[in-house]
Amino acid sequence: MIAAAPVQTHEPSSTTSEVTSEPVTHGQSKRGYVAKSKTSRSARTAPAGSVLGFALTWSLMISGLAGLQLFLKGEALSGRTLAVALMFLAGSFLGAIFARCFAGLICRWRKTPSARFASLFIGLSVGTAGLTAFIHYLHFSAYYAQWHGEFGSLHRLVEIIMTGASSAYIFTVQGMQLLLPWGLALLFAAAWDYARSSRTT
Repeated sequence: MIAAAPVQTHEPSSTTSEVTSEPVTHGQSKRGYVAKSKTSRSARTAPAGSVLGFALTWSLMISGLAGLQLFLKGEALSGRTLAVALMFLAGSFLGAIFARCFAGLICRWRKTPSARFASLFIGLSVGTAGLTAFIHYLHFSAYYAQWHGEFGSLHRLVEIIMTGASSAYIFTVQGMQLLLPWGLALLFAAAWDYARSSRTT
């Protein structure tokens, strides 16, 4: 009798498992790229949100202080007091944005707490007072524009200069009284908080 030849069975190769593992790796790298891009976008938008939040907080404190000072002086709630509060609201909001940008620029070279304190203190005081005074000048100039001379004339230029000087004097005498002395304490507190923080803008 002839013995039957043994039947050989072939086991499946492991090549298939090695090939199927490649798309998983590609998907993981794609998900990692998306997560990294989201993180970088959030890192870029975080400073802008911090600046706007600081500006909103500062403007509400300054305009609230001005309104409180008017109330303590016996001023009744009217269109004039509302206009004054809105003027300080807009000027302090723009001044706070200027101050944070100025402080962030200075802190690129000097990152010590003293430099951070001084940069925000100077930027916030100059920006708040200067931009609020500029808004007051625009309102003052718009009111007296109907009596100004012809546009482009020397007489009109002299009137603009005199209007600006009068506006600066009135704001210094009357407007700054609404911020002192408590506005100075708020200024010190804001600069101190910025000096002890780790914010870069």
